Amino acid sequence: MVNIHVAYTQPINPAGVEPVLTVEQVWTGLQGKVRTPHEFVEAIAGADVLEERDGGREVVDFIRDNGAVITNTISYGESLGDTDLNMTYTFEHRDIDDAKAHEMRKKYREGARTAVDSSIKAIREKVKEGKIK
Repeated sequence: MVNIHVAYTQPINPAGVEPVLTVEQVWTGLQGKVRTPHEFVEAIAGADVLEERDGGREVVDFIRDNGAVITNTISYGESLGDTDLNMTYTFEHRDIDDAKAHEMRKKYREGARTAVDSSIKAIREKVKEGKIK
């Protein structure tokens, strides 16, 4: 049995994209994603909020039915500016059969890219619609 750890990072505000999102807007979007994940990532049909912690603003965790832990992290880019932001999606899945590990890593890499991209797009759309200020 092995443990799988896969992460994918994408800039939130690449050059030319509008509107430029702030960390507060992305955080608000991720808080909404916890409650209605299907609005952000079609593959996640539902989620239960197991714990809310005060003070943290950059990380949101999901636990899938299959036991995988998914972490969404907001990080700052090289300039450390308020809009130089990245989103990282990390999968951690423990006790996977060795024979399935390679395929699962590939599946998680592809899923992470799709999830990050669709999450950023959904948050940006909610800002455009005025649902996130």
